[in-house]
Amino acid sequence: MQSEVGVLSENPKKAPALSPRWKKITLTVLKWTWIPLLCLAALFTGLSIGYAVIGQGDFKDVWDPGTWRHLFDLVFAEN
Repeated sequence: MQSEVGVLSENPKKAPALSPRWKKITLTVLKWTWIPLLCLAALFTGLSIGYAVIGQGDFKDVWDPGTWRHLFDLVFAEN
């Protein structure tokens, strides 16, 4: 009777196949960008809801640079 210590298995496990390089690159990019993209989506959703629903403004005015220029002038105007 042989002991199992030191005996090589007849069916050695194969090394896992390497995934394609583009797959690793894509997963790395997604790993580093999904939180900032999610934050941007939350920002745009919050702006839209805040301006159009809570502020009772027109939804299209949220994306007008003149609206934000006017807001900037109101906040930073000298008294």
